[in-house]
This record gives sequence, C-alpha cells and structure tokens, in this order.
Amino acid sequence: MQEKGPRRTDSGIRREADLLGLARTALERAIAVLDRSAAGGEKGMAALDGVLGELWDTAEDFASAGPAAGVLPEADIRTAITGMYVGEDVGRMAVLARQVGDIAWARRSKPPLPASVADPLRELGEAALDLIGRAHDSVLSPAAGRIPDDRLADIGDRQDRLCAGLLSGSSSLGVVDAVDVAVLVRCYAECARRAASVAAHTALLRETAPPE
Repeated sequence: MQEKGPRRTDSGIRREADLLGLARTALERAIAVLDRSAAGGEKGMAALDGVLGELWDTAEDFASAGPAAGVLPEADIRTAITGMYVGEDVGRMAVLARQVGDIAWARRSKPPLPASVADPLRELGEAALDLIGRAHDSVLSPAAGRIPDDRLADIGDRQDRLCAGLLSGSSSLGVVDAVDVAVLVRCYAECARRAASVAAHTALLRETAPPE
C-alpha cells in the first residue's frame, strides 16, 4: 500500500536527513585528509570514497523521480518536486566533497599553508560543517527551527574575506596555492548553502503536508 499524507512526508524527511548526514560525513572526512599528514592520506581517502559512493547512490535514487528520469503522470507531486531539489543539492555536495578530497590528496607533499590563510580556511570549514549539522537537525525536527539568516551571512562573510586576501595578494601565496584555497573556500561555502536549501525544502514539505 502506498503511503499517504503525513506518513509519506515523514518517510521522505527521514531519507533527507540521512542524505544530509552522509554529506556532512563526506565533507568532514575530506577536510580530515587535508589536515592530516601524508601518512594517513590513503586511509582517509579510502574512507572518503566509501561515504561518497553511498551518498551518490542514495542521492541519485532520491532524485529518480525528477525530470531527467521522466516523471510519471501518477507520481506524487510533492515527492517528485522535493526529491528533485534535495537530490540535486545533496548530489552537488558530494561533488564538492570530492573536490576537497582531491585537493587534499594533491597537497599531501606540499608545504602547509601559512597560518594567516590556513586558520581562517579551517574556521570556514568548521562553520560549514556546523551549519550542515544544524540543517540536519532542522530536517529531523521542526523544533530545531530554520537556518538563521545570520548563519548563512557569516559563511558568506568568511568566504569574502578569504577571497579578498587572495585577490589583493595580501595572502602572499603562489598561484597554485591560491587556486587551491579559492576552490576550497567555494566548496565549503556552497556545501553550507546547499544544506540550508535542503532544510528549507523540508520545511516547505512539512508545511504543505495534506491531512490524513
């Protein structure tokens, strides 16, 4: 029997929360590879690959009702639309985590970044992980509330400050290091925004749930 009303909503929301949890783990493991010495790089990348494989498979399944797969006339409207948005957001988060891991792997034999860049970059990564965790909580329970606008604004401010340092030359990085940092900054910030988007779509899914 096909689920209806609140039961369908609750089932979809649990799946969205699972996806966000996987996305956060993937980004966390990618950042861990970046922070570790070369000695732990291979194990860290293997752990990242395992999470990403599960995340991609689940996100593709979640978005399978989207336009790329062809929506069936009998498909549930709310499930199809929410699945499309959430699957695309989380799928993009997987791509971004992969990029962080690739940069981390490529940098394993390079000198560390100067503290003036490494510290705010690390703090941006931590802020992104924290926001993704907050989005996960918001998806699981409406009591957690929506993502406050100032949390996203803080991510944007951190991104702007790091990019300004790169563009002005005050970071004193060579072009290869500067490009690596620029990509990492973009990956962290976009992961946070995508997670907030998932939380927002979940809130709409709850608000529009039909009665039993």
